[in-house]
Amino acid sequence: MKIIVCVKQVPDTAEVKIDPVTNNLVREGVPGIMNPYDEAAVMMALRLKEQTGGTVSVLSMGPEQAGREIENALHRGADEGYLLCDRRLGGADTLATGYTLAETIRRLGCDLVLCGNEAVDGCTGQVGPLIGEFLQIPAMTYITDMKIEQEGLRCYRDTGKYVEVYQINGPAVVCISNKQLADGPYDFREKIPAVHVLDAGHLEEEKIGRKGSPTRVAAISARGREQNYLKVDYHWDCETRIAYIMNGGLEKKKKNLNRENKTSQAGLIMDAIMKK
Repeated sequence: MKIIVCVKQVPDTAEVKIDPVTNNLVREGVPGIMNPYDEAAVMMALRLKEQTGGTVSVLSMGPEQAGREIENALHRGADEGYLLCDRRLGGADTLATGYTLAETIRRLGCDLVLCGNEAVDGCTGQVGPLIGEFLQIPAMTYITDMKIEQEGLRCYRDTGKYVEVYQINGPAVVCISNKQLADGPYDFREKIPAVHVLDAGHLEEEKIGRKGSPTRVAAISARGREQNYLKVDYHWDCETRIAYIMNGGLEKKKKNLNRENKTSQAGLIMDAIMKK
């Protein structure tokens, strides 16, 4: 089995900075790490390789320093690494990124594509499904585990409420959402092959970089540490709780609600509950 894993170097979320003019993340001077979901995808690929044989290739798009994350995967046991590094690829949104990776995967050839469910610097979860769309093969998201069966690969998809089980019998894109897979054991290799650096010569220029990106970032801001919350005293009766929620919502209020400021609307809701 020939597996290609797509990885991305992302800024360490503890050091995120935003350019107030361009509304883009400032990457210069910010330490880069492998996207945690992609790291889990690499470990899943290596586990599948151990069970079925074959090869694991790692593919990334980015500047030269992104090659460090490919080398990281090679040290863990991946067989080959490819870095798409070309100024024409700069400024790509998820659509242009999906096209770029898909066409490169088509050129390299593989039986299975693994990637992280989303990147922690954007959290769109769009690139994996876009790769599948461009390659015209199934794409599966929120996969927490994969197992080898006689009939093919069995994939476990976490929906939050249920776990769905699917079977893969042909080429597909699988997006891994279980970051704990990255904690699996591996043998560190000292000697690794050189990373192959690719340009954008095999791609249509109108579909890559800023030219191929129909979306633009209008605004972006860092979320503060303070979070709004709703504190409920469970000694209150039902009517008081309803009034508190209706008056306070999900925002903190300076004025505390007591039993004397119950709203008539809360009383009506309570009456309706009692009638049932």
